[in-house]
Formats: sequence, C-alpha cells, structure tokens
Amino acid sequence: MMGIRTSLPLPSLWPEVAVQLLVYMLVEDYGVYWVHRLMHSPWAYDKFHRVHHEYTAPIGICTNYGHWVDILILSLPTVAGPAIAPCHVLTFTAWLFLRQLQAVESHCG
Repeated sequence: MMGIRTSLPLPSLWPEVAVQLLVYMLVEDYGVYWVHRLMHSPWAYDKFHRVHHEYTAPIGICTNYGHWVDILILSLPTVAGPAIAPCHVLTFTAWLFLRQLQAVESHCG
C-alpha cells in the first residue's frame, strides 16, 4: 500500500506529521490545478468533467459528484504526496480527512 507504515511507533505530531501534511498539500494543490485545468479542455470537459458542473448552486455534496473517470483522475494528486513521501497509516487517514473537508468547503460557494 504505497509504502505506508502500519506498525508502531506512532508518528510524532511535530515535525513528522506536520511536515508530511505540508508536503502533501503542496503536491496536491499543484497537481489538482493542472489536472483540473486539463479536465476543462474541450475534449475532457465534454466526455467527463461536464457531469460535475451539472450542479448550478454551490453545495458541498457536489464535491464527489461526477463521472467516474473525472473523480479518478482528479483524485490522483491527492494520493501523489503519500506515494512520493510515504507516511504512517494514521497520517494518511488524517490527510484524506483534511483533503475531503477542504474539497467540501471549496464547493460551498
């Protein structure tokens, strides 16, 4: 599972978890910008990303609403950081939780 640790000892909050989450945020932000931009190209938008924009009002639930290819491709930057810099499973879980919160918040208007 991408080199993710599941054994003891648990990671230290500072600096291990904090630095890993910072790296993951930077990798994810950069990656999502370019992948999302790609999904707005005429071909990808028409085939996949258009479904995500069927919601006309900003609402958090539309975060994960879309064509399965769109969701898969836009999820790649989220797991790219942990794939590049492996962490403990608790850090990975915290990262996915924080990322989902951020995604819902950014779709709320």
